[in-house]
Amino acid sequence: MARNIVVAGAGTGSLTHEVRKAMCEADTVFVDRRFDALIPAGKNVIDIKNYAEIESLDGNILILVSGDPGIFSLLPIVKKHFPHDNITVIPGISSLQAICAYAGETWHNAAILSGHGRTLCVGKFLNTVERTRITVLFCDRKISPSWACDELASVSGVEVFIGSCIGGGDESFLHGWPGDFAGHDFPEPSIILIRNNNPYSPARIFLRDKDFIREKNIVMTNESVRSVILSRLEMCNDSVLWDIGAGSGSVSVSAGNIFPYSDIHAVECNTEAVSLISRNATRFRLHNIAVHNSRALEVLPSLPEPTHVFIGGSGGELPGILAHVLTRENPVRVVVACVTLETFTEAYGILRSWRNFEAVQVSASSSAQIAPELTLMRANNSVMILSAEWQNIYLPKS
Repeated sequence: MARNIVVAGAGTGSLTHEVRKAMCEADTVFVDRRFDALIPAGKNVIDIKNYAEIESLDGNILILVSGDPGIFSLLPIVKKHFPHDNITVIPGISSLQAICAYAGETWHNAAILSGHGRTLCVGKFLNTVERTRITVLFCDRKISPSWACDELASVSGVEVFIGSCIGGGDESFLHGWPGDFAGHDFPEPSIILIRNNNPYSPARIFLRDKDFIREKNIVMTNESVRSVILSRLEMCNDSVLWDIGAGSGSVSVSAGNIFPYSDIHAVECNTEAVSLISRNATRFRLHNIAVHNSRALEVLPSLPEPTHVFIGGSGGELPGILAHVLTRENPVRVVVACVTLETFTEAYGILRSWRNFEAVQVSASSSAQIAPELTLMRANNSVMILSAEWQNIYLPKS
């Protein structure tokens, strides 16, 4: 017989009539220990961390989550683990609503992030703030309001609203600029709302060559070729890209502009090119591009696990780079751009045995005005683009 499970929101500490009624009817209550005082005497109370014990129980079960069950709560896990039980959800007032009310803001268009017991990439956080008028971040001890304010030093013109211990006896609300609160210690739980009255909106998603800062002595991948490279990479917003031999950084910056919540690592040994990549990332207000001034094989072991690898230049290290990809346990999609036949031969010899191998040759010509009434189609160098996927099915999963 299916159990009756109620997932209810404790709100900010004041239970609604519906939650109190469900609590009275419950045989067992799972609760965060900081809400113990809200539970009537005589109930079988279990720490919410031990929710798996539901499997051995019968009757009416109440799971009291902080805030509202509809946002960053245990509800999705309960639904996944107990799909055949009767699950009822009772809402509560969350700290999200409280901080928005304090700031006098609606939250239907807000970007909502959480660093509360979750991993949050700095680049994702800052790019969200850059592109959204209202960003709300649920915090914990590590991803705290002071952490957010420290990182926000690189974003101009934003103001912050911070709420701590909302609903408790030590409740506090603060409003100011990020510099006012950098380094401060905030008690848990806490939440921060960032208001950007001038959010950045890219002029276009797919960048043209003319959009970039250029340097004559640094080669940039032609926009027609770049569009094919980006298509073959098949990235998404949670991708981790290694752009090896990044050159001017046009692939990294274009990928970051299309997927602002991805994590991109541009590897380039030319110091002047490294500076150019950084300047173009700043130009398009991208915070998700880390630039590494190094040869590839020296830095790759220290980079986060990739989902995608683009090799635009290898400096003679192509076999070693691809051999390094072979050591990865998780699937990796690899794209190699070959300008010379020698590079093509070397890359083809390795990649042709990988999964979903494909090759495409791109020959693009651009119009050039050579006289008042004459236009010439001027050819660019032909580029061969190889793509394939690596997944080591023999490595055991940890």
